[in-house]
Amino acid sequence: MQYSISHTQYAIHNTHDSQLTIHNSRLTTHNSRLTTHNSRFTIHDSQLTTHNSQLTIMFKPIILSIIISTILIACAPGRDDEFNLGPTPEVPQFSAQLLPGDSNRVVVKNLSEGNFQLLWDLPGGSPKTSNHAVDTILYTDAGEYTISLFVSSSDGNGTVSASQKITIVRDAPLVCSPKLELLTGCGSTGKCWTFSTAGGAVKVGPTYGDFSWYTSPENGLQDVQYDDSYCFTFLQFVFQNDNNGQSINPWDGYIAENYNPGLSEFQFLEGTGMGGRDQIILPDDQFMGTWDTDNVMDIVSLATNELILRARICAQDGTPAAEGWFELTFVPR
Repeated sequence: MQYSISHTQYAIHNTHDSQLTIHNSRLTTHNSRLTTHNSRFTIHDSQLTTHNSQLTIMFKPIILSIIISTILIACAPGRDDEFNLGPTPEVPQFSAQLLPGDSNRVVVKNLSEGNFQLLWDLPGGSPKTSNHAVDTILYTDAGEYTISLFVSSSDGNGTVSASQKITIVRDAPLVCSPKLELLTGCGSTGKCWTFSTAGGAVKVGPTYGDFSWYTSPENGLQDVQYDDSYCFTFLQFVFQNDNNGQSINPWDGYIAENYNPGLSEFQFLEGTGMGGRDQIILPDDQFMGTWDTDNVMDIVSLATNELILRARICAQDGTPAAEGWFELTFVPR
C-alpha cells in the first residue's frame, strides 16, 4: 500500500483512536483497541502542523524506551583510547656467536619478546637478510662485519634496532666435501636438479614424518613444474631457480605466474637439521620445488641420482606455518 501525503497536519492529542486524513479523505478504523496491562502512555497537547491532515497516535511506553536508548547509543562519544598507540618498543637484545667448530658461520638469535616483526640486516653474510628469530649466517671472507636487528612491537608504534660487530678471522676454506660434490658436482658449471616424475615426488602432511594429506601420482605435477631446474654451484655457493620464466602460484589457484627468482646464494650445513640431518638454507625470497616451501630444508637423502628434502609449508609472506610439511624428491637434470 502506498500513501501520498500532501498538505499534511499531524497532531498528537489526548485520544485513544487514530486518524489519518489525506486530501480530505478519512480512513477510520473502528472497534480496535490496544490494551496493555497497567501501563499507558499518552502524549497531551502537542501539535505538529503541515496542512489539512491529522494523525493521532497512541504510544506504548516500551517504544519510547527503545527510541531513547537508540539515541543515547548513537550519540555516545567515541573512545579515543582505541586509536592510541602503545609505547615505542624496547631496544632489542640479541646474541651473535660463532658456530662451534666453524669459524666462518655465526648463529644469530633474537632474545627480545613481544615483537610483531623482525628483520636481520647482514651485509657481507649469506643470507644478507633474514626474518627468522634464530638463523645461521655464513661469512666466506675474513674481516669485521656489522649485524643489525630491527624489531616492531605488536601495537605498531615504530621500529627500533640494535647492532653488534663480529670478527671473522680467516677466509672460509674452499674444500668441496663428498656431500657437496653430490649436491653441486664441485665443478664451475654446478649441478641442476628437477622434480622426479615418479609417484610421491610431492608429499604433504601435518608433521615432520606424517605425509597423509597428499601424495602426488606418477607424472602428477604440472608441466611448468617439470621444466624447472634448481642449480647449485660450489664456487661462491651460487643457487639458481631456473624456472623458465614461470612458477606455480599456490596462493592463487595453482596457476602459472610470470616470475624471475634470479641468482642467489645458498648454505650447506652439516648436522643442524631435525635428528642431526644436514640442511640446505636459501635466502628468504627463494624456494626449491614449490613456492610455498620454506627456505630452510632438511636433507633426507642425498645421492648421485636422487635428492629428497623436507621443509615446512610457509605463508605468502614467508612465515612458516604452525602445521604442515613437504617432502620433495628431485633427480639430476
